[in-house]
Amino acid sequence: MRWFWQRRARTIQCTQPRMLRCATPGIHFEATFTIEWRPALRARPNLEDLVLSRTLVRAGEVAQLFPAVEVRTAQDTINAELGALEHTHATGYRCLAARVELALSESAREDLAQQQADEARVRRLRFLRKNLYEQPDLFVLDRIEQQDDWPGAQQVAEWQRLARWMVAADEWWQPMLDQWEKVGQGFNDIELQNRAMLALCDALQKLKGDEASDDSSVPSPGAAEGRREE
Repeated sequence: MRWFWQRRARTIQCTQPRMLRCATPGIHFEATFTIEWRPALRARPNLEDLVLSRTLVRAGEVAQLFPAVEVRTAQDTINAELGALEHTHATGYRCLAARVELALSESAREDLAQQQADEARVRRLRFLRKNLYEQPDLFVLDRIEQQDDWPGAQQVAEWQRLARWMVAADEWWQPMLDQWEKVGQGFNDIELQNRAMLALCDALQKLKGDEASDDSSVPSPGAAEGRREE
């Protein structure tokens, strides 16, 4: 057994970068490998391909744990894993040293920058909605602050109406539309959808206490629909 690892060491250099998937969707690391290994006395065919394949698999398992912004951390972690005993000792060969260099291509850097910009914009919009637009007075003050000159009364009134409309949409219309969507999920037929809408109109008129709905001379939409069916 003392002669098992006495063969001359060999080196694999991957000049063509290999693509390793990272935790950021749609973006890959470009990996360049340098592997020094030594075959056993009874080497199996295509052993170099096996060494490279196993190294790529292990590197890929680690790379996908890291987002694209942590390319250096991913590189250091992969190199630490490639130097572990469970990787360096394998059947048919011994991996003496393996090192990877990770990088992002120009297109990947552009995609990453765009994703970061989009995420920052979404966070800002959510912050503004929570802390600004849901409070009409803050919304109006923000509009005034962005004006070079003091706005006129008509402009301020328009901003106030817009702010109140935004609040009303969240407090009244949006919840009602959400509930209506849930109700409508059980009506795939267009005729049933129309009848459900008429029933909803009847219910809303009764809820408002509309006098017209109590007038027997004025048929309700539901009654008119029933007569059409007859």
